[in-house]
Amino acid sequence: MELTKKERLSYIHQLRILEALYPDDADTYAKQRTALEEGYALHYGWMFEHLYDELSTEQCREVLDILDMYRAITFSLQKLPEGDELRNHHHVAFSGFDGNNETHLMSYARYYIVDLNRYSELLPDGYVSFNSHCPMLHTYQAMLGRWNSLPDRFRLSRDQLATVLGE
Repeated sequence: MELTKKERLSYIHQLRILEALYPDDADTYAKQRTALEEGYALHYGWMFEHLYDELSTEQCREVLDILDMYRAITFSLQKLPEGDELRNHHHVAFSGFDGNNETHLMSYARYYIVDLNRYSELLPDGYVSFNSHCPMLHTYQAMLGRWNSLPDRFRLSRDQLATVLGE
């Protein structure tokens, strides 16, 4: 990472302020400030290592489309009789995204559902990690393709549910 002297000076002043405001974290800020003051370019990036790359608007929208689809699946499943085998299909519950390969998508789903308190019907009782432990995006994209082709996507019949789930 390259920073101009002007950028470094700006960060240095900000870090001095943070050192004063947050004494518990002052040591960390002081070390970052020292790296900037003394020009240790290797360490500039350490100030930003906790920041994720951006998730694009399109990627966010795709996650929300997947959550919408799962909302429709969840509410439509509630209308099926208790013994219907479709209730036990392995894709009826939103299982999240792969923590190793789809980390940003997993984090965004958690943020949207937990932090923003949306789609609470997708949360089972107890702790949810949203880590599916296997890549799910392609599966969800295939399901979305089938779901988007339906006329009334939010009121699914049993046959439409089976179609969306790939049965």
